[in-house]
Amino acid sequence: MMNWSGLLRKEFRVTRTLLLGVVTFDLLVMIGFFLGSARWEVPYLTAIIGGLLTALHVFFLPLYLLISLNTEGRNLNLWLHNPQSGARLLGAKIMNGLLALLISIGLVSGLALLAYNLETSVLELPIENVWLFGFYFLTVIVTGSFYMGTWLTFYWTLYQVLKTYIGRWAVLLVLILIGFISWLGSWFDGTRISEVLIDWGYVQLPSPLNAEVSQQEFDLTVSTFPFPIGNVVFDLITIVLIFLLTCWLLDRKVEV
Repeated sequence: MMNWSGLLRKEFRVTRTLLLGVVTFDLLVMIGFFLGSARWEVPYLTAIIGGLLTALHVFFLPLYLLISLNTEGRNLNLWLHNPQSGARLLGAKIMNGLLALLISIGLVSGLALLAYNLETSVLELPIENVWLFGFYFLTVIVTGSFYMGTWLTFYWTLYQVLKTYIGRWAVLLVLILIGFISWLGSWFDGTRISEVLIDWGYVQLPSPLNAEVSQQEFDLTVSTFPFPIGNVVFDLITIVLIFLLTCWLLDRKVEV
């Protein structure tokens, strides 16, 4: 446990400047639009911008991990000579990235909610619906960012393996592989096997907002749509397998 906590502290030191920059950017954008909305008299402008900025956080963890991994790549021999396993090395990076993601997304969401509550517009929004959709929205953003971050870690590790054998051509081969896997995933979605593995365990989840606007009122409602639990299970199994493969490559195939 002490070794694990030490890795987490080390990862925080590597990327704390990045986190500080992101948090500063979040504050400047939200405060700037809050002041602007009062001047321009645009209802809920800050909350809307907060929603858009939150949506962009789906790319946060992949970019965060890419910067952290590239930093290690400059001294790859020192990183890999750490006695910890590949699972611990990569796990510390992913855990630290997720914590940074939650800090940033929590700051933006909190400021957007504060701006929403301070709004003096005559337009009324039902807070129950906002909470319901907000929870679903944040869940999609965080899980999507984690999914892409895990795949990026795999591609980065694969690149480290390939460049030992083919040098700079490794980038092109990895890009071709990304395109092939994306095509394969699209093809698989339309097969009978995909229906059997994914199309089960439906639950009702809130859909994107349905809004009706008039000059007198702003009516906001949230409907629901059927979502298969099988999709979550399949993606979870896929991510676990990709992470295990990445750890194996890092431990056994990456040369320094």
